[in-house]
Amino acid sequence: MASGFHAGLEPARQDYPEVTHVSHGYGHHYQQPQPYYSQPYDPPAVPAPKPDHPAAPTPPSSYGGQTVASPFSAAAQPAGAQPEPPARTGRTIFGCSVLVFILSCIIAILSAAVIGLAAATGIEAQRASSASASLDALSASLASGASATASATGAASTAVGIIDDGCSSDPSSVDGTLYTSFSLLGALKFTRYCNKDAPNPPLLSLFTANFGTCMDACAAYTKYVPATSSDSDGGGNTTADADTICQAVSFIPAWTNKLTAERGGAPGNCYLKGGPQNETGLNVPEIGVDCHAAIFTPGV
Repeated sequence: MASGFHAGLEPARQDYPEVTHVSHGYGHHYQQPQPYYSQPYDPPAVPAPKPDHPAAPTPPSSYGGQTVASPFSAAAQPAGAQPEPPARTGRTIFGCSVLVFILSCIIAILSAAVIGLAAATGIEAQRASSASASLDALSASLASGASATASATGAASTAVGIIDDGCSSDPSSVDGTLYTSFSLLGALKFTRYCNKDAPNPPLLSLFTANFGTCMDACAAYTKYVPATSSDSDGGGNTTADADTICQAVSFIPAWTNKLTAERGGAPGNCYLKGGPQNETGLNVPEIGVDCHAAIFTPGV
């Protein structure tokens, strides 16, 4: 028994795995021991030990969120995994990309240029229209002025024609024709001659409205001027002296205007002349303006 017992004793085995402790922060990791020598049989599987303490929860952030998990905690990403970088976004200006902003600026500049060109064109068109209107108004004014001048000239010519009985406008129709003075002045007859001047010094100068009233004045002179000499026939009758009778007149139409007459040094436009007077004795006017004559023609 005893010998059998001793015979059955075997020495204690020394190839059991040795437990080693490796500290990794919050947990423990057990390293599989290696045998000192090769074993003729497979060792029994040893289950992985559980950590003594569960992973501590992620403490809340002081800014209201959760803090990033520790790389040694269970929430940490697996070894070798790299976080994806955030997507890169292009630069923006006022919420638009740089290219869109540049294109918008170009479009705005072109639009402003077009609007400015249109405004300038409109202004120039308005100026051209205004200048054209002014030119039309000036042309109309000149035309009306020319018409007014022509009208005034025509009116003046017509007025002169009335003043000189038509001697200035149509002398051939007046030369040699008779004029009869006012009936209350004796209805004396006078023969008219255009562009002629009666000779002899004037008996009287005065202003008359026209050629006709100048001849009326000549008849009045003959009627109202008393005789300067008389021949007694025993019956008390007197005859007028030839020098007291108006025998002719010289009429200057331009001097009907007293200012013109004053500048010409003329005391009137109608000059009464004494005799003798006849057609052959008439003179050509040399006073620088038109002058017409009339000779008293009795017995006609």
